[in-house]
Amino acid sequence: MESIPGNGRSKLRLVFARPEYSSLVILIVMVVIAAILQRNFFRPSSLFLTIDAFSPLILLTMGQAVVMISGSFDLSSGTALSLYTCVLTWVMKNGEPVTGLYALLLTLAVAVLVGVINGIGAGYLRISSVVVTFATSFIWLGVGLFIRPTPGGESVNWFNAFYDFGNVKGMPAVLSSIGSVVPPVLILVLVACLIWYIVSRTKTGRYIYAVGGNEESAYRSGISTARIQILAYVVNSLFVFLAALFFVGQNQSGDARFGDPFTLRTIAAAVVGGIALTGGRGSVYAAIVGAIIISLVNKIIFFANISYAYGTFVAGLIVIIAIAGSQVYTVYSRRAVAAKRTPK
Repeated sequence: MESIPGNGRSKLRLVFARPEYSSLVILIVMVVIAAILQRNFFRPSSLFLTIDAFSPLILLTMGQAVVMISGSFDLSSGTALSLYTCVLTWVMKNGEPVTGLYALLLTLAVAVLVGVINGIGAGYLRISSVVVTFATSFIWLGVGLFIRPTPGGESVNWFNAFYDFGNVKGMPAVLSSIGSVVPPVLILVLVACLIWYIVSRTKTGRYIYAVGGNEESAYRSGISTARIQILAYVVNSLFVFLAALFFVGQNQSGDARFGDPFTLRTIAAAVVGGIALTGGRGSVYAAIVGAIIISLVNKIIFFANISYAYGTFVAGLIVIIAIAGSQVYTVYSRRAVAAKRTPK
C-alpha cells in the first residue's frame, strides 16, 4: 500500500515532463498578457473574432504536425492552401449553387493528389521531404497562378456557411442561431480533430509514430514506411483543404499567393506545441496549443503598440524563447524524473 502514493507521484512527474505541459504553461502566460493588453479579450464578440483569426493556422498546424510526427516536413502547405482557394473559386459560379458542390469535390480530389505526390517523393523516391516539398511548392504556386493570375473569382452564396451562417440566404433559423454562438470555422477544427481521432485509433496512426520514431526499425518490422508517409501527407492535405474552405467562405475569392506566410509558421507552431523535429513524438492536439501561442504573439504585439519595424523582430524573439523554453523544460523534467527513478 505504501507504494501507491509513490507511483502516483511518479505518474504526475511524467505528466509534467511532457513537452505539452510546458506549452500549456506558456499559453496561460500569454493569455494573461493578452488579456491585460486587450481589456475586452474575454468578451464573447472578441472571442468570436479571435477564434476566426486563429483557427486557420490551427488547421494548418495540425496537418503539419501529422507530417512531422511521421519524420518529415511539408514546405508546400502554404502554396497548397493558395492552390485550393484558386481551384474552388475557378469552378464556382455565382448564382449556380450546384457549382459549389463540384468545386468541393474537385478541390478535395486535388488535395488528395497533392498529398500523394508529396508522399511519393518523400516515401518511395526517398528524397528528403524538405527538398521534395520545397520543389512541389513551386508547382502548386505555378498551377495557382495559371488558374488565377490575380486575386479574384466567384463563390456561391451557400459557401458563406464556412465563415458565417448569417450571410447564407435561406439558412434555417436553428443553424443561424448556432452560428451566432459557435463560429463555423470551429466546426471545421472539430472535423479535423475527429479525422485525426479516427486515424490515431487505427494501425495507420500507430505506424505514423513508429515510422517517425525509427523508420529503419519500422520497415524491418513489416511496416510499409512509404505508404505511411503518403497517408500522413494526405491527412495533412485534408486539413489544409479545410482551411481553404474557411478562407474562400470569408473572402469569396482565391489568391495564388495567399498562403505564402503560413508554411514556416506551422512548423514553428508545431514545435512550440511539443512536436519533435526528429519525428515520432508529440500530440496533434497539443499542436493546437502551439498554433494559439504563435497567433497570440501577433495579437500581443498589436495591442502593445509595438512599431511594425520592430514587430517582426519581437515576434521572432518570442517564438525562439517559447521553443527554447519548451525544449529546456522538457530536458530538465526528464532528467529529474530519471534521477528519481535511479536507485541510490
